[in-house]
Amino acid sequence: MIVAAPPGADAAIARFVPRWDARTRQSLVVRADPATTYAAIRAANLAAAWPARLLTAAAMVPERIGAWVRGQAPPARTGRTSRLGTVLAADGPWTLLAETDRELVLGLLWSPPAGGDKRPASEWAAFAEPGYAKVAWSLSVSAQDAGRTLLSTETRTIATDERTRRRFWLIWAVIAPFAALLRRLVLRAIRDEAERPGRLSTP
Repeated sequence: MIVAAPPGADAAIARFVPRWDARTRQSLVVRADPATTYAAIRAANLAAAWPARLLTAAAMVPERIGAWVRGQAPPARTGRTSRLGTVLAADGPWTLLAETDRELVLGLLWSPPAGGDKRPASEWAAFAEPGYAKVAWSLSVSAQDAGRTLLSTETRTIATDERTRRRFWLIWAVIAPFAALLRRLVLRAIRDEAERPGRLSTP
């Protein structure tokens, strides 16, 4: 079932996936101000925890099998360090779709169960070729009391055609818990970076 965003939704992610087949949201409170927390999004090692490295490597297995079947070079193995710049590398699957002073949005064009495409941000919202699931992932900050910040992540996915939607739901039933865990680990890595004693700008 496709769900539409409520009227008045102003998050940047809504510009790229205003309706979705699946949506997940997680958040946690960071003991740092919004500017410090937002800077930590780019500075944090998103693969700091071993479960994050394991889950990321597992997620790449279908891509590696697909590359082997097509006779192509497999994607690079996951290392111990993965920062946002690595995620957005030219040979990576993610595209930076938008960034404000409180939210950034990444986009992935996935062809379930393995494979995908990459398009520039200017073409991403209108992309509608059949056979793909459009995945938008945002990280955002909002001010809380006592100089703290609510750090949030949201992922929205919508298929471009009914056949792909059916394939997506079969896969999503299996991977959804692991995807949610990986997002929580990413939030914790950003929180830990923002709360490092040398980085904190607030008591």
